[in-house]
Amino acid sequence: MRPLRLAVMLEQALELGGGFQQPLNDLLWLREWAAESGNEIVVYSPYPKTLAILKEFGIEARLRKFGFSDHLFLFLKYCGPFDLVQIALELKSPFERALIRDGIDVVHFTSTSKRHLLLYELPFIITIFDGCHRDAPEFPEVRTFGEFERREILFRLASTKAVAVIVNAPELIDDLCRRYAMERERAICIPFSPSTYVSRSAPDAAADAAVLAKYKLEPGYLFYPAQFWPHKNHITLLAALALLREQGIIERLVLCGSNRSGRDKLDRAIQSYGLSDQISIIGFVESAELAALYRSAAALVMPSYFGPTNLPPLEAWAVGTPVIYPQAFKAQAGDAAILFDYDDPRSLADAIAKLGNEGTRERLRAAGELRLAQFTEETEVGRRQFARHLERLKHRLALTPR
Repeated sequence: MRPLRLAVMLEQALELGGGFQQPLNDLLWLREWAAESGNEIVVYSPYPKTLAILKEFGIEARLRKFGFSDHLFLFLKYCGPFDLVQIALELKSPFERALIRDGIDVVHFTSTSKRHLLLYELPFIITIFDGCHRDAPEFPEVRTFGEFERREILFRLASTKAVAVIVNAPELIDDLCRRYAMERERAICIPFSPSTYVSRSAPDAAADAAVLAKYKLEPGYLFYPAQFWPHKNHITLLAALALLREQGIIERLVLCGSNRSGRDKLDRAIQSYGLSDQISIIGFVESAELAALYRSAAALVMPSYFGPTNLPPLEAWAVGTPVIYPQAFKAQAGDAAILFDYDDPRSLADAIAKLGNEGTRERLRAAGELRLAQFTEETEVGRRQFARHLERLKHRLALTPR
């Protein structure tokens, strides 16, 4: 039986943070799977910068940009009646034709890509990180200008047409089955894992000090790595710091991430609360600098509204940094975080203050190490399930004339 030829699509830009790091982790595992199983992967990305990063890991990827015809196909696919024309004329998009020329058997999207809509013949695997447009539709980034409707089209077709759906939490499987009638046996749960740049980073006092010096930071700050979207809930964190200051507790906060649509409001809030001297906004940071920033932090504080899982807690646990995290995501955190109500600045202020309690940091470090080990084991189970699914696909596709 000939090898399965799997296309791995890395369509998330580096600036998306966890949205890039998690697909990178998946790709590195798939490279090992292909080498051990005798199958093949072909990696594609629309970003030259991604290709350069992959070369650092010894991976040669192909640049695959999306042209006018691909975008026209996408637009027409969003307009439902085009399906009838496509079926009648057996039309294939330039994107799919290029993959077929490359001998691809299955396309694996490492994110919830809209480009699965361009596939007429090739089977595909989709990754769904969350269903937050349904969980919290009040936020503009998942609601306005047709974004909610676009996501509904993508999620509904992806979760029912894909030959496998990769998710990161069991509760997300329940949501997809309930909302879109996904076949449960097609779902594969592979939890998030820490960024390769963090998990493979060994403590280096001199290198860490150099990173802090670059951004003019001193150790012992609260750390929140997140893009500046409204749902990241930076404002509640600022309100909590203001409440602590009223109690005589001065906490420094370091924020990093690319700007989206919430930075202006954040800057105004910092000025309003009079917190300018307590907050450092260092923008987007290089992946290689993340471990030093986590290690030098007193705690990760993450008040995001979107879940049910997030990558930063895993990265903090990987380097022994305590975590402060929403009660809503206790299923991920377990007892390895101080929990709070993300709608209540006082609750967050109290959670931050608990860091000073005797033995709290040590307890959280130990619990975080155990929690990370549990997720590591679950990730291995999920990957073995994924490998078995790929072998089944290989067998079935061998029966299909091409």
